[in-house]
Amino acid sequence: MSTLKLQPKRRHFAAALTIALTSAFIAIAVLAVGFLGDAVRAQVTEPVDGASAVLEPMYSSGQDQAPVTPEALAKIEGADGAYYMSNGMVAIALDEGETGQENPLKSKGTFVPINPVQPGAEKDYVEGKEPSGENDVAVDTTYAKKRNLKVGSTLAVQSFDTGKTLEFTVSGINRPSLSQILNPGGRLTFANPGIDTIIGAKDESAEGITTGGMYPVAVVAKPGVSEDQLVDNLESAGYSSATTVTQYLKDTEAFSFVIMGMISAVLAGFVLIAIATSALVVTNSFAVTMAQRRRSFALARALGASRGQAMWAIVRDALLVGVVGALIGIALAYFAWWGILLLGRATYTEALPFIPGFNVLAILVPLVSSLILAVCASVFPALGAMRVKPLEALRPAEITSGKHASLIRTIFSTAVVALGIVLVLGSFAVSVALKDDDYVALYSMCLAFFGSLTVLLGVIGILPALIPPFAKLGNAIASALGMTSARFALLNTARHPKRTGITMSALIIGTTLMATMAAGAVTAEKTLVREVTDRVPVDSIIAATELPAGFLDKVQDTAGVADAREIPTAELTVSGADGAMTTFAPTMDDIKAVATSDQIELPQPGELVLGKDRAKKFKVADGQTVSISGEDGSTHELKVRVSGRLGISLIHPETLHSLGVQEGKAVFAKFADPNSPERANASIFDIMVSIDELSQQLPPDTVMMTSVDGVQREIMSTVIQTLLTITVVLLAVAVVVALVGVANTLSLSVIERSSEYALMRALGTSKGKIRSMLLWEGTFIASIGSLIGAVLGCVFGILGVRSLLAGDFAFYPAVPWLYLIVIVVAGLIAGILASILPGLRASAAAPAQALARRDE
Repeated sequence: MSTLKLQPKRRHFAAALTIALTSAFIAIAVLAVGFLGDAVRAQVTEPVDGASAVLEPMYSSGQDQAPVTPEALAKIEGADGAYYMSNGMVAIALDEGETGQENPLKSKGTFVPINPVQPGAEKDYVEGKEPSGENDVAVDTTYAKKRNLKVGSTLAVQSFDTGKTLEFTVSGINRPSLSQILNPGGRLTFANPGIDTIIGAKDESAEGITTGGMYPVAVVAKPGVSEDQLVDNLESAGYSSATTVTQYLKDTEAFSFVIMGMISAVLAGFVLIAIATSALVVTNSFAVTMAQRRRSFALARALGASRGQAMWAIVRDALLVGVVGALIGIALAYFAWWGILLLGRATYTEALPFIPGFNVLAILVPLVSSLILAVCASVFPALGAMRVKPLEALRPAEITSGKHASLIRTIFSTAVVALGIVLVLGSFAVSVALKDDDYVALYSMCLAFFGSLTVLLGVIGILPALIPPFAKLGNAIASALGMTSARFALLNTARHPKRTGITMSALIIGTTLMATMAAGAVTAEKTLVREVTDRVPVDSIIAATELPAGFLDKVQDTAGVADAREIPTAELTVSGADGAMTTFAPTMDDIKAVATSDQIELPQPGELVLGKDRAKKFKVADGQTVSISGEDGSTHELKVRVSGRLGISLIHPETLHSLGVQEGKAVFAKFADPNSPERANASIFDIMVSIDELSQQLPPDTVMMTSVDGVQREIMSTVIQTLLTITVVLLAVAVVVALVGVANTLSLSVIERSSEYALMRALGTSKGKIRSMLLWEGTFIASIGSLIGAVLGCVFGILGVRSLLAGDFAFYPAVPWLYLIVIVVAGLIAGILASILPGLRASAAAPAQALARRDE
């Protein structure tokens, strides 16, 4: 049995390729997690390189504390020096010729982290030396190339602490460290005197307090002095916040472990998805091979081979495929990772290493995973080989695997789908019945998740029963259109519904997850953005008892602002409420010009409109009549109308003017669309800084309200879209694996039907017609799988967001039509591409040669 040729090597190609892609993805994930972990650890450990103790500044008032400065701490007994830690120290390296704005946030330079000279820490200087004086600075090679800096060049730096623009001379250029991967813009290195100059440690404020004690300081111990001894000496000198570096790292790294654990868990989820998809493809490959070689197994059994030997023949091939595929995948992963590092060094930062580091887990994890995957995928085919009877060797060779859908399986799968639907409906029932429960979102989300997963498994199980009706419908359409090639292709697909179902399953998993993420992201974005918009339907509000002349024009002229209107406002004293209620009186024209929501209900004369949360805060209810006290002692009655979740109070302009209260002015502003020409040179952060700068110009005692909710809305959209892009790219691996399965199924179909194709060629069918048949077959499998996945994913994504936001938000479902169209069209293209090689093989053999059936 060990020497019997049971399967030609070429038929292992699809399984080996699938395992190679999966193991490559696993290896890259392991390399990425390990690399990010090293970078995060470097960010934690680098600030205390060579140090033995750390002092955090204490901000408690009423006590005289010893100054937390390197100069003072270096004089402590047992200390051999001290330096500022780089945590949170940032300055602005100004562009050439710029002098710096009065507000540093308005400067056009680069936000650059400040790094201190650390005694005892090794630094790799490629040119010059480390800084020592108060006017010296060292830059890394990445920043030096970006700004064309050399030793002796002058660099203007603006301080965040003082706002002053300072000039430094470049004394050296060093190589960037691993920790800079997460901050690729570059880093400036200063000696303690230089940092004192930047943070203004020597400049006393009006109260006589220096800023030198605002930053943590690391203390270096003299040789022979332990960390504990140094900390004891510091505490004796009045530094009660001193801690050992060992304890500092222990406390700080705990947070890093949490972050890396979350990243690892997310990547592990994508890896499991890729493995599940691969398992379906490999199982299908081995199952069809087993069916094709059934007569060979029967012959071996007739010659005396045991059942165990027959089963081992399949498992042996699976192990071989697993090892070969894993090794190829690991090699591909390292080449791909090397390419990523080289590209990153050229476009991102030179902190990235030139050559990938060795990671034993990047070899062991994909190798073990691939072996487990291959062996598990061969279980059912191996059991089938074990059950082959010797008498089957006397029967004609016939491929019977996957010809019929099991009635029991169909009934069971239908019941599973029904159970999943019940669970999904249960998530809606729970969100309604327990809407006031603190854990309603958790209950609803769990039911929706398990319900969606159950539906997906049920649909995969019922696929073999659905394929023949789909094929029959397509056949009818092809007949009506006179498309003979399509008819034959659909008939061929329906001949093996189980095999076709497994192939579709792999594709459905990938496309369902992609569509789920797309629908979930779009729905979450719309719901959360509408939540922000419905609460404050204006991008920015600046309200004050008095606005200076020309203030509206300043807001209007701010880069990135599309329109602005001046609105009457007042603080009303409502009977029974705690505190004054800031109320605005816009007109219909004002709302049309600056509102970001079309759901605003403007008040009628005599009405006060506000949202339910605000109504609860001021203890009023819908339809209630409240009394408003005027400054002249008069009392006016207004009818309350509660409108959705509106987070501001609105009143009719005429009504406000008649209340006899002091009126102020508010500026409502609307930001330009992010893709419009008006926003070409203005980021959302630029707008936020500009609006904040304008509000700071107002006397503090006159300001009634300021808000920039448009910033929150835009940042939220950007974050969600970025996460969606990353997720879709990761899930694309599962889709690529599934497409290999489609090509494999078509290739096996060609092998099985070689005699049929030969007969068709002998009867005059052209090579183009045969290739067209394979094209239609691949298109049918890929398009139906993509379509089912897109529909299921859209439903699952919307349901997932609905359950996650149960009880907290107004829900706005959204269908990502563009993403769904791309998924389905990609399925069509993939089906066409997957059919090319099988089609060429089917049409290549001469009729006379192909008619001779060979058992190979």
